[in-house]
Amino acid sequence: MIKARLKSLSTIFILTGCVLACVEKKEDWAFEYAANKEVADYMKNFEGRGAVTDSLALPLDPKEALLRFETAEDLDITLVLAEPAVSQPVELNFDHKGRLWVVQYNQYPYPKGLRITSIDNHTRVLFDKIPEAPPVGVKGADKITFFEDTNGDGVFDKSTDAITGLNIATSVNIGRGRIWVLTPPYLISYPDANDDGIPDGDPKVHASGFGLEDTHAVANSLTWGPDGWLYGVQGSTTTASITTSASNNIDFLGQAVWRLHPESEVFELFAEGGGNNPFNLEFDSKGRIFSGSNGSDRGPYYKQGGYYIKSWGKHGPLTNPYAFGVLPNMPLEGKPQRFTHGLVRYEANSLPERYHGKLLAINPLHNYLQVTRLEPLGSSFRTIDEDIALYSDDKWFRPIDIKTGPDGNVYLTDWYDSRLTHVDPRDTWHKSSGRIYRIGKKGGTIGYTIGDLSRLSIEDLIQLLAHENKWYRQQALRILGDRRDKDAIPRLQTLLNETNGQLALEALWALNLSGGLDEKQALVALAHQDPFVRAWTIRLVGDRNQLSEKTAKKITDLSLIEVHPEVISQLTATAKRLPPSQALPIIENLLQKKGLEDDPDIPMQLWWAVEQVAGQDNDGLLTLFENKGYWKNKMVSQVILTKLAQRWIMSDKAADYNACERLLSLAITAGKESLVVDGIMEGLRGIASVNLPESLKTKLNAHQNSFGNAPLTLAVRQGDSLAIESAIQIIQKKEAPLPLRLAYISLFGEVDIPNAVPSLLSLVQKDPSSAIKQASIHALESYPAADIGDKLAAMYPTIRADEYVREAAIHLFSVRKDWALAFFREVEESRTIHTTDVPYLLARKFLLLSDTQVSQKAKKLWPESIPWTADDKKTEIQRVSKALTGSKGDSHAGRQIFQNKCLSCHRYNSPGGIIGPDLSGYDLKDINYLLLHVIDPNASIREGYETFHFETTDGRTLEGKIGRQEGTTLQIQTSHNGKTIALPENRLKSREILQWSTMPEGLLTGLSNQEIKNLVAFLTE
Repeated sequence: MIKARLKSLSTIFILTGCVLACVEKKEDWAFEYAANKEVADYMKNFEGRGAVTDSLALPLDPKEALLRFETAEDLDITLVLAEPAVSQPVELNFDHKGRLWVVQYNQYPYPKGLRITSIDNHTRVLFDKIPEAPPVGVKGADKITFFEDTNGDGVFDKSTDAITGLNIATSVNIGRGRIWVLTPPYLISYPDANDDGIPDGDPKVHASGFGLEDTHAVANSLTWGPDGWLYGVQGSTTTASITTSASNNIDFLGQAVWRLHPESEVFELFAEGGGNNPFNLEFDSKGRIFSGSNGSDRGPYYKQGGYYIKSWGKHGPLTNPYAFGVLPNMPLEGKPQRFTHGLVRYEANSLPERYHGKLLAINPLHNYLQVTRLEPLGSSFRTIDEDIALYSDDKWFRPIDIKTGPDGNVYLTDWYDSRLTHVDPRDTWHKSSGRIYRIGKKGGTIGYTIGDLSRLSIEDLIQLLAHENKWYRQQALRILGDRRDKDAIPRLQTLLNETNGQLALEALWALNLSGGLDEKQALVALAHQDPFVRAWTIRLVGDRNQLSEKTAKKITDLSLIEVHPEVISQLTATAKRLPPSQALPIIENLLQKKGLEDDPDIPMQLWWAVEQVAGQDNDGLLTLFENKGYWKNKMVSQVILTKLAQRWIMSDKAADYNACERLLSLAITAGKESLVVDGIMEGLRGIASVNLPESLKTKLNAHQNSFGNAPLTLAVRQGDSLAIESAIQIIQKKEAPLPLRLAYISLFGEVDIPNAVPSLLSLVQKDPSSAIKQASIHALESYPAADIGDKLAAMYPTIRADEYVREAAIHLFSVRKDWALAFFREVEESRTIHTTDVPYLLARKFLLLSDTQVSQKAKKLWPESIPWTADDKKTEIQRVSKALTGSKGDSHAGRQIFQNKCLSCHRYNSPGGIIGPDLSGYDLKDINYLLLHVIDPNASIREGYETFHFETTDGRTLEGKIGRQEGTTLQIQTSHNGKTIALPENRLKSREILQWSTMPEGLLTGLSNQEIKNLVAFLTE
């Protein structure tokens, strides 16, 4: 089997992935999608990455595939639908009649009628035009079908194609007498007054501007929130610029949760980032929002107004340049195995009790359903994996959506394809297949009859708010929102005011949807004994963006006495939305609370509330800090002060400079000036020179002792000649404290001070300290003078003995063309430098200068730096294929090889390096997958681990990962030494993702056949 798979892998390399009969044999297939020859050639020569189409794997008959499942002892699985009834089912939903709606994503991956004008290494594309909205636009192959069980026996025996001809459609939901459809770039709805599931007329466009760059990550998962808004998510590799009748140009990049108010058409960004690639949105019984992740954890708990972790280089910055931090995904206790991108929180009554309240998360890469427990962690949760509820060894099983049904069972859509990866431009998807499964209690009943919930009386709908199955409660809320019947208000008020727990919360939601949450009732609800009623009342009235005087006072009073962490978390989120006059009293009270600094989310949420006030009401914000008691608070000292000073100093506005000066004065009085100075210095990082007000400069200079290791820093940044001369003198004094010297040397690498160059060169040549030599070389990289390369090349023989100094020098030669040529002259002509001094990764860096002369010389001097060709890879595959035949290797011996070869960069079920991804979550038992990535590490570079190539306006080149963008400054973690460089955007000429991995090619070269066997045995055991 292994030999056969390796032979297949070899074929994949040779033919660059085009191995299936289903791929068109004609050479011009790419021109069906490409707008020009350049794009077509790129698509044809692209080597697919990840779980590409497996030419050896054949689909199983649906009944045969069903037999391949292993379930937990207390569960059963049944086949609900299969091809030809469904194909490529990307989403399922149940409506108030129990109809099963399925979105069939047959047009994926390319919209019909569009041509690709540009494509990148992640297969993100640009199209030649924006498609028109239905019904005018080009007809695609997507369709939305609903299925009915006409007699309640569990068999969906009737199907109706509700909407056909859609061109990239990802989601459907029912409500407000309409059928809502996400068909990027549009959110549309079709009228359906008689509720027969068939549109009565043409659709209305409610929102436009959802991106199409990556159709596996476009907007998806339309879901009604308990507040009556229609929510959705967007994936990481698309952009958005949303316009509605009430909102214009709401721009954001990458993953996010968004919402649209169906009546007002106000569009909001609910939360940004998180989960790497949201393909799912789940409201639990308390109205919390969860989503899966294509990382190795279970994803984020999304909070209103939150900013969450993302891959900054690939996915772009946040909308708020002053966020200064993000919230993490929920921490995981369990095996970090990629990836559970969809989930439900099971809150029904049909599955065994041990599943109640648990996350059920689908893993399409490893073909299973994970059961995960949630445990409170302050205002958030930690996730603890329990067992696997469902598994199939059929690699075609690709669960991609999961929902709880009216019967309390769990339903899965199965994309059913050997291929899973989107990173392959070939349309090799198995478009004729797809299944839907039902998971229920072992021996449980199958089938249901619910009638038409929309015909229930108000009283009957209110009765449903107590149903054990969350699905019924959600349907009742949505129908009450459709009706907005004032007759429901008295009964709901009684329920809210006289009950506790879940029923009271449902009553609050229903009351709001019915138009009955007026000021009087809100004031009562804010004093409710149930914390989630309090939290949601805060959110609902806060969504109005302006509170009445009485409500504002009540919330302010509550913020002083509230102890429940999730209520406090919502207070911070609502404060972020309110005008400063109403936000500040809440912030003031929360800053007085002790212990909040230890919460996983609240410190950053509280900062974001403060940041929204900064710039709007600086006087009001500063008034808070006139209370000396605040300065002793850990939240203030550990989170707020430094960030606030950084925020004001980065804005480059006179009012904010003045506020920063006043904050510094207050800090001096409180003895906390170092915290404010730290924020100021952080905000000025990377800025070559600053023009601060004289009064602020005077105050800062009077407290130079707060500048850490470098009291002259600010004066040097401002171009003060005396300070510059003093700093130059200090770096030359061997008796000066080492940290002080290093701080000023580093500063000369940020600030353009040509007078410092001779001293820096002298330090490289003469200073006895290796650290000083390295720091001086790094600082010299910032100066474009050509003779720096000549002088350093001449002194190279005298500094090469120290390995770290030597590598720093070689790195310097690789960042500018003139310096590289000076280095080559010493290698080729003077022969004072030997080629063996240059390691593989540094030799390869010379090629990144994109200069023909430099590249030719580098390839001549270091031929091992030349990227492998397809023939090289083929030869290596043949060698590895031969090595893996015969007996199995020794995994214990393979562990030692892994530790020597891989552990410095990777983790694998144990501690290790973080330069590369954690391998624990990958399917390494797949020999094709394993060897593809070992032999050709450039074929697939995991998001978050891409290296960017930057060119500055003065000709310097840099390689590294993008950190957060703060203000107009980009944080770059360099590949060479891991240091973070702050680079203002105005000094950046270009940036692009490198097609090279930091993992070298030829990693297995030099290993014996037995060693290769041993390593593979360890990785696949």
